[in-house]
Amino acid sequence: MKKKLICVSFLLSALIFQISAAAKVTSLPDISYSPSVTVSYTLDGQNVLDGTPDTGCKAVFVADPDTDKIFYEKNAYAKMYPASTTKILTALLVIENCSLLETAQVSKRALDLVPSGYSSAKMCEGEVFDIETLLYALLIPSANEAANVLAEYVGGSVEAFAEMCNARAKELGCENLHFVNPNGVHNEDHYCSAYDLYLIAKECFKYEIFRKIVGTKSFSLPATDIYRENDRFFYNTNELLQRGTYYYEYCTGIKTGRTNPAGECLVGAASKNGLDIISVVLGGKSENSRGLNDRFYDTKNLFEFVYKNYSEKIIAQNGDSFFTAEVYDATEDTRSLDLVIACDVSALVPDSLNADNITFSIALKKDIAAPIYKGQILGEITFYADGAVCKTDLIAAHGVKQKNRKHNRLLFETDYLMQ
Repeated sequence: MKKKLICVSFLLSALIFQISAAAKVTSLPDISYSPSVTVSYTLDGQNVLDGTPDTGCKAVFVADPDTDKIFYEKNAYAKMYPASTTKILTALLVIENCSLLETAQVSKRALDLVPSGYSSAKMCEGEVFDIETLLYALLIPSANEAANVLAEYVGGSVEAFAEMCNARAKELGCENLHFVNPNGVHNEDHYCSAYDLYLIAKECFKYEIFRKIVGTKSFSLPATDIYRENDRFFYNTNELLQRGTYYYEYCTGIKTGRTNPAGECLVGAASKNGLDIISVVLGGKSENSRGLNDRFYDTKNLFEFVYKNYSEKIIAQNGDSFFTAEVYDATEDTRSLDLVIACDVSALVPDSLNADNITFSIALKKDIAAPIYKGQILGEITFYADGAVCKTDLIAAHGVKQKNRKHNRLLFETDYLMQ
C-alpha cells in the first residue's frame, strides 16, 4: 500500500506541475525568425505593355541576368547563325582556362583559316602576344585570327576547341547550339539560338576582365619585332558605345556579328539604376525602313523600353496580414490569430502594376493548435505579379495560449489511480 501511495503522489505532483506551468503562461516567448523571400519569373501571366517596340531582327531575347526576368522575346529558341557573336563563348573558355599573362604565338594555320573579307587585326605569323591582348583583339575589332590563335592555344586545334565550346555550352543550358569554329566564320553546321547567346553572355559577365574589355571603346595592338608599325588601332565595333547615331550612355557591351547569311547581330548589355540587361538580336538588316541598322536600332529601343517601364517594386509589406485563423484549443482572448509576413516582398515588375494585378495563394500547415508562439511559421504565401512568383512564410502575429486543464479532470485521474 505504501508503494502504491508513493506512485500516486509522484503522478499527482507531475499533473499539478503541468497545471501550474500552464497557469503561469501570461505571454508566450517570441520565436527567433529570419525572414526570406524567393523570387522567380515566368512568361505565364506577364502582360504585353503598351509601347512594346517592334523589332526588325528575326530573333530577339532580352532579360535581366540577375533574376532571368524576361522583358521581350521573339523566336528566341530558333536556329540562327551567330556570326562573330560566337567569340563570346571563345572568350569564356579562354578566361576559364588561361592566365591573362600566358602567351601564345600566331601560327600560319590561324591566319590561313580566315577567309578573305573577314575582320582582322593584321597579325603576322610568328608574333607572340599575351592572352589579355589577344582577348582585346578578339572582342574589340573582332579579329578572326585572334580567335584561331586562342583556340589552338587552349584546345590544341581549332577543331578540338570547337568541341570544348559545344560541351561548355551544354553545361550552361544551351540546347540549340553547335559550333565548328571559334570565330563565327559561316558554316551551315555552326548555329545557335538567341537564348543560347544570352546564357553564354550571362556567364561571361561574371568575369571582371570580360566586362572591362567589352566596354572598352578602342584598342591598339602593340608593335612587335615582326610588325614594327604602330598603326594597328581599332574602335569597338559596337556603335552603342561610340558617340554617334546609336550611342547609348548606359551601354556596357558586348559583341557584334555580321555575315550575309547571319545578317546583323548584336549581343548587348546595359546598366542603369541598379538594373542590368542583356539583349540578343540576330538576323537584322543593315538598313531598315528608317535607313538604320537593325541590330543597333532594335537594341537601343529595347533598352529604353525596359528602363522606361520596369523597376523593382514592393508588392507586399512587412507586417501585412493575409489570413485570420481560429486556433484550436486556445484561450478565448488569444484564439483569433492573424498570419502575417515578416519582410517586404518586392519584384521586378512594370511601373504600371497596381494592386488589382497582384494575386496570391496560401498553403497552411495542418493541425494549427495552441500553444503557438509569436513568429512561429504556420504556412507559406505565394504572390503572382506580371510573371513574378514570390514566396515567403506566413507567421503568427502574436502568441496563442492553450486552455488550462480543469481541476475536476485532475481529481478524476487521482481517484482512478488510488483504487
